Amino acid sequence: MKGQPFRIEHMPTLRNRRLEQLLGGLIDESLTYSQVKGLIPATAEGPDLDFKRDTYGSSNSDRKKLCGDVGALANANGGILILGMDEDEQGRAATDTGVNISDDERRRLRQTVYGNIQPTPTFDVIPVEDPSRPGTGFLILWVARSANAPHAYVNENKGLLYPKRIGTETVWLSESEVAEAYRARFAGLSSRMEEAARVEAQFAQRHAKDELFVVVTLVPDAPGSFTVDAAALQAFQLSNASQQAGAFGIPVRRFSRSTVRHRRLVGTGSLEPSKPYSRGACELHENGNGAFSTAVSSTVSGNEDLGADLVDTQWLTLGIGAGLRFLAHHAQSRAATGGHATVRATIWPVIRPVALVSNLGWPNEQVGETVTEKPFADTVADIDDLSDGGVGLVATTHRLASELFQSFGAPEVEQVTAAGGVRLPYWHRSGREDITRWAAAAGVEVHR
Repeated sequence: MKGQPFRIEHMPTLRNRRLEQLLGGLIDESLTYSQVKGLIPATAEGPDLDFKRDTYGSSNSDRKKLCGDVGALANANGGILILGMDEDEQGRAATDTGVNISDDERRRLRQTVYGNIQPTPTFDVIPVEDPSRPGTGFLILWVARSANAPHAYVNENKGLLYPKRIGTETVWLSESEVAEAYRARFAGLSSRMEEAARVEAQFAQRHAKDELFVVVTLVPDAPGSFTVDAAALQAFQLSNASQQAGAFGIPVRRFSRSTVRHRRLVGTGSLEPSKPYSRGACELHENGNGAFSTAVSSTVSGNEDLGADLVDTQWLTLGIGAGLRFLAHHAQSRAATGGHATVRATIWPVIRPVALVSNLGWPNEQVGETVTEKPFADTVADIDDLSDGGVGLVATTHRLASELFQSFGAPEVEQVTAAGGVRLPYWHRSGREDITRWAAAAGVEVHR
C-alpha cells in the first residue's frame, strides 16, 4: 500500500509440487526444521532449488548476488533459496550450518530486494528455527514465477542487469535475450486481456436478461491452483453463509446458493438452480481466475422517461469495488497466487439503450449520455492491494469505473479518487458513517 516500503502480510504460498514433495509440505511458515534438514544428504540443487551456506552481506557485490539470485528465479520458473544449508561438491545438501533468522535480518533482505530489483518480484523470506539453537536456522527465500519478467537488478550506477536461472546457475542475459523477454511479457499481457474477456463472456451469458449487472473479472498473471472437491464446496458454503461481499464498509451481495461447475465454485443470489443467474453471482476457477456480478439497476422512482435502462452510479461503483476485493481474496487465499492480475469490468446486458443515473439529488438524474454498445474497462492491479481493501482497491475501482463512465461521455466516477480516496458528498447519507469508519481503519483519505 502507499507509503509502505514492503509487504509482509497476506503473502500467498509458493506452489511447486516438486519442492513440496521434497520438503513434505507447503512452502510457508508451517515448515519445520526437520523437514528442511531432511533434504540432507540426497537432495541436489536444481533449476528451482539453490543452497547457500551463509546469508548475503551488505556490500555491493553481496547485494548484486542476492538480487541476481532472486531475480534469476523470477525470470525463470520460480523456486527457493535455502540460506544456512551447505552443499557438497556435487551440489547436494550436506550440512545445516544455520544463519541468523531474526526479524532484522529478514527485513534487511526484503529491503535489499525491494530497493534494487525492478519490477519487484513476488517473494517472501520464511524463518525456520533450529530448536537446539534459538535465533538460528534456515531462511527460505521463495520466489514466484512472474508474468512481469524480465526483472532487472539496478546496480550502483543505475544500470540494468537481467539475471536468469538456467540449470543450477545464475546467468546474465544478453541484449537480444532481454528484448525477447520483453516481447514475451507484452504478448502475455495481451493473452491475459483476451482470457479476461473470454471468462467474462462465458460468465455473463448465464445471467438473466431482464436485469442490469456490473460484471467484474480477474485473471492473475501467475496462475494459482486449488481443487474443487467436497471440502472446498463446504468451506465456500460456510463463507457465503457468514458474510457478504462488499467494499468501502458497505455490504453489496450475499450468495444464497453455493454449487459447482467444471473446475469452479459457483455462488448465486437466487436459490433457483435451473434459472439464469439473478441479482448477482460468482464463478471462482481452480487456477485463480474469477468473475463476479451484482445488479446495478436503479430502482428509484423518478425520471424514468430516458428511453433507456438505468444504472445507478453508486451501486456501479460499489459493485466494482466489491467484485475486485472478492475475486482477489479468492486468488490469494484459495488458489495461493499473488502479484499482479488483469482486471476487467463491464455492464451487461445492453439489449436496449443504457443510461447512468445519480440518485443523490433528483431521482434518476442522468450522468452523461445513453449508450447502445456494451461498455468495458480493463487495467492491471496488485492482488494483495485489492484483497487488503484499502487505498489500492479504491484506486483500481476509480480506474475501472472511470473508463465505464467515459463510455457514457462522463469524465470520471465521482465517488472515489484516482489517488485512492473517497469523496463523501457523492455517497448516500445512509452509508456515510460506515464509509467514514471503514476509511479510518483502512488508512483511506476522506474528502468532505
